[in-house]
Amino acid sequence: MGLYSQIRAVSYYSNYYSTHCSIWRRQPGGNFNGLVTERGTIVQIHHLFKKSAIAASILLATACGDSGSLVSNTDTAATSNKVVGVITGFGSIYVNGVKYETDSASVSIDGVNSLETSLGVGDVITLEGTINPDGTTGVATAVSCNDEVEGYVLDTSSLLADGTGSINVMGQTIVVTVDTVFDGDILASINDVSLLDIVEVSGFPDGTGNIVATRIESKNAAEDVEVKGTVAALDETQKTFKLGELTVDYSSAAEVPANLSNGSFVEVKTETTLSGDLTNGFVLSASKVETEDNDSDIDGDEGEEITMQGVVSGVDDAGFSFNGTRFEFSSIDIDDDFDVTTLVDGATITVEGYIDANGNFIVEEIEDEHESENEDEGLVTAVTESTITISVSANVEKTFSVNNNTRMIDEQDEGVTPLHYFSLADVSVGDYVEIESFVDDSAINIATELKREDEPSS
Repeated sequence: MGLYSQIRAVSYYSNYYSTHCSIWRRQPGGNFNGLVTERGTIVQIHHLFKKSAIAASILLATACGDSGSLVSNTDTAATSNKVVGVITGFGSIYVNGVKYETDSASVSIDGVNSLETSLGVGDVITLEGTINPDGTTGVATAVSCNDEVEGYVLDTSSLLADGTGSINVMGQTIVVTVDTVFDGDILASINDVSLLDIVEVSGFPDGTGNIVATRIESKNAAEDVEVKGTVAALDETQKTFKLGELTVDYSSAAEVPANLSNGSFVEVKTETTLSGDLTNGFVLSASKVETEDNDSDIDGDEGEEITMQGVVSGVDDAGFSFNGTRFEFSSIDIDDDFDVTTLVDGATITVEGYIDANGNFIVEEIEDEHESENEDEGLVTAVTESTITISVSANVEKTFSVNNNTRMIDEQDEGVTPLHYFSLADVSVGDYVEIESFVDDSAINIATELKREDEPSS
């Protein structure tokens, strides 16, 4: 069928759509296989839609008066979904670009019932709930957060002056990027961390044994010195195994899984300081070893919609790994507007998909997460509902767009208490802010992080 004939056909169905107040329904597997009328009749135009998706979307947008949506204005039902992602703000919880109301949601941290105020910007959470048809708001029913590691810093020699690079925590290599949030009651920055300081790390495994940190919080004392990882070099005689570069001695542990084996994903706790050194390696004397689910595994019930952030690794001609889970290019069914050949090791992406009848996660959409490219600071000169303008130098101002993906952090504490529920509405002209950003394809400065601070003394 020629393009002109395709457009005529799609136009016909667009008019039918407009007349009968129908919706586009996604069939199992994620394809928009047909047009569903008010009487339930399905017009099969899947192949036509795939061949002329642009024409169809334009014509349907015109027909229903909705600029770009494939869902009619009469469809107001919320969709159940599970989200794994990084918290970017509070006042509800912002994650993956969506504001979720949390008034009735349960919150747990490391398996213990907790409060939303105990969470922080940069924490990786699993959120269950519903998302509204607008795609930017939803309601959470349950929120859980589990740190990747909490314990002693063993090496900072690979940390650069700009605060990026890596540190070793409990034998695990923690990758620190420009977008890693650092929070410390006493320490001002990640560069102030010293050997045997205690930190808590939230982030994503990169599939190569490292953790890409999204948040690092310094601690005066550890609530639980613990480390997670995959067991290697298990020696049942000596009762030791390896987690990354760390040797675990479980000979005195009060609890050890009966089925402990190489490849087991475990959480190890200790009540004593580590022994050893950088040259000869560190040894942890375990008080408890528990097998647990790997938070980076993608699982759920059949048909469940899942949105997950994470890190790409192991890219080759056949596929890639996402948070350590392997995907073959031949097995994914994604939009034509994302070029999978642009995937590179270390990239942070968001994937959307569903669980099929065999328990497999079927990827339908991939979106790049933009890394911060620029950093500016100065006094605020203007604020709107979605933009902020600051004075970056004498007679030079710069305006930034702020959205649901912008990490919002308040560290202004000179005579005031920093706000946990901090938003652009709390920023006033004259406030001092630090903004990380990137420039989008339309030459707009998009803020990836907005941090309000005390104005430096002159």
